[in-house]
Amino acid sequence: MSPRKLLNLGLVCWTCIYVHTSQAVKVGNIMTQSNFYQTLEPTGEYMFQLDGDEMFHVDLQTKETRWKLPEFGRISTFDTAGALQNIGILKFNLNNYEKRSNYTKAKSVARDDIQVFTEMPVVLGEPVTLVCLATQFFPPVIKMSWLKNNEPVTVGVTDTVYYPAPDGSFSKFLYLAIIPQKGDVYTCSVEHDGLSMNPTNKFWLPELPQHISETSDNILCGIGLAYGIFGIVAGIVLICKGKKTTN
Repeated sequence: MSPRKLLNLGLVCWTCIYVHTSQAVKVGNIMTQSNFYQTLEPTGEYMFQLDGDEMFHVDLQTKETRWKLPEFGRISTFDTAGALQNIGILKFNLNNYEKRSNYTKAKSVARDDIQVFTEMPVVLGEPVTLVCLATQFFPPVIKMSWLKNNEPVTVGVTDTVYYPAPDGSFSKFLYLAIIPQKGDVYTCSVEHDGLSMNPTNKFWLPELPQHISETSDNILCGIGLAYGIFGIVAGIVLICKGKKTTN
């Protein structure tokens, strides 16, 4: 990471633990610890991942451990005080870097391709979760929000922390629990200084499978029946001819 990014972002700590089985084919699991402190909002993050999936993060405001799946919290514990101490050290080091360095603000970058999709296939009137994904942006400062028919939506909205990538960029998910109805239009609005168009809006509306009309059904059934009858008649004719040839 360049010194410019280092000064703006703080320090990023990576710890990778490789666990291999004793089988002939080696299977590796990677546990990643990611923590940073920066002068922007949010000021920092402390998070653990296993094979790229979040296990837990520490809420620096409430000073509590937030497990991605509640089941993890019932079988394991984590020392939140240690995480807060690490963040305090990063803050101290960043303050020293600022005092001793003639730094400039890091360049903001972001990928314009915002993705919106659902977790499950859509059925009108059935609950489903809408997902908005922003990737490859830096620094980890982004605003993501939902609109329904151009009106802001706040109920049923959840999000993730910032997920780091090996290239130094970040990604973030924003979720919305919805009951899709015909004619509804949902918008994920993303704001980041690195976007070529700020904000960037990504639209989504229910796309249902095209159903064949009743008339088309009748035509297809009629064609199938005709082919069936033709096959039966042809079979009878061939049997009769076969008998005559034998005689």
